[in-house]
This record gives sequence, C-alpha cells and structure tokens, in this order.
Amino acid sequence: METVLVATIPTGEFVLEETIERVPDIECEFLQSAIHSSACTMPFLWASTSQPDELDAALRGDSSLERVRRLSTDGGRALYSIDWTAPAASLIDGFAETDGLVLDVRGASDQWKLQILFPDRATASAAFQTWCDNGMSPSLSRIGNLSRREGSKGGLSATQHSTITQAFETDYYNVPRGTTLQELATGFDVSHQAVSERLRRAHSHLVEQTLTESTVGAEGRL
Repeated sequence: METVLVATIPTGEFVLEETIERVPDIECEFLQSAIHSSACTMPFLWASTSQPDELDAALRGDSSLERVRRLSTDGGRALYSIDWTAPAASLIDGFAETDGLVLDVRGASDQWKLQILFPDRATASAAFQTWCDNGMSPSLSRIGNLSRREGSKGGLSATQHSTITQAFETDYYNVPRGTTLQELATGFDVSHQAVSERLRRAHSHLVEQTLTESTVGAEGRL
C-alpha cells in the first residue's frame, strides 16, 4: 500500500546552507520537486524573509547554485528560478532517486522537512536506510498510508475542492493529460499561477490530512 514518509534533515546536510546561515529567518518551499533527473531537479523556489534584498544577495552567492533569477513576488514571498551545481544536484538526487515521489520540501533555519510518497512500506524503509548509509542523519517524524474518505472535502477550502475536482474530472492527472493547467485556469477565469497554487496547496493538505500515523521507534526505524 502507498506509504508517505515525512522526514527532517539538518540544514547543513542539504542545499542552500549558506543562504540559510546568512538569512536566518528565511522560510522556503520548492514549487516542483517530483523530478528524477538532476538536470531539472527542484527548479523553482518560493522564499520569504524580512530581508528580501539580503536574500537575493545570499542566493546569488550560495555555492550550491550556478544561477538564480527572481521571477515574481506574491504576498511577501518571492519565486525564484534556480540552477544547481553538480554536487548540489547529486545531493538532491540522493532523495529523489529512491523510487519515491517527492511531494513537498520545506526549509527553515534549523531543518529541512521532506514529504515523500513510496509505493509501499518496504520501499520507504529501504530509502530511509540508503540515506543513512550515505552519511545523512534524517529523523523520521511520521510514516503512514494514504486513504480515501467518502463524503468529505478533506478540510479543503471550497475553491481548492472545486479546482482539484475539476482537474480530476477532466483527466488532468492522467498520462497523457486530458487537459492542461492553462485550460483549467481559463475555466476558472484566473491565472495559470493561481490554479497551480490552488492545486499545490490542495495536494499538500490532502496528504497531510489523510496520513495514518504510526509509532516510530526510538532509533527512527521503519
């Protein structure tokens, strides 16, 4: 059964360590992380801080980045397009190439939090052990199964629920897709970015709400 693993790792064991040290109140979130190629792993980053100019400078000077460009700002947050150096991309792939689908990656001053979907518990356990064997020190905070709940919006707002429902009914999640993000945006008379944000928040919330928690041993074993 599908298994969702939520783990945290120290900031010093992942990317953007220099930026986080320089801008300690930063909160960041990768817009797209379900990628299995280092050539395009996690290419977009949302970041917020009380020191936006300092953040721009810190990102430009971060040794884990080859290129960074601010694309837009929204409610105190800035969206960046980034290219990783080869060592940083390899580090990210240590998480992304373990037969899991990276659902969410968020960072702050003390740690990164990763939420990853695996096909089953055994695969999740093997991935966690691989991270440890590679010299990382992840902490397992939650592991559980995805479940469906009938007759409930799962805690979604009406807007999120209608958007994700329309996406499902028009085969947005099929391969190949039956509709595009732009077509969904046109149907709701909003921007492409607005629909993307609704879906992203709905996905994250549903995963969080439908996790069936299990007890984690003192040593963090699955």
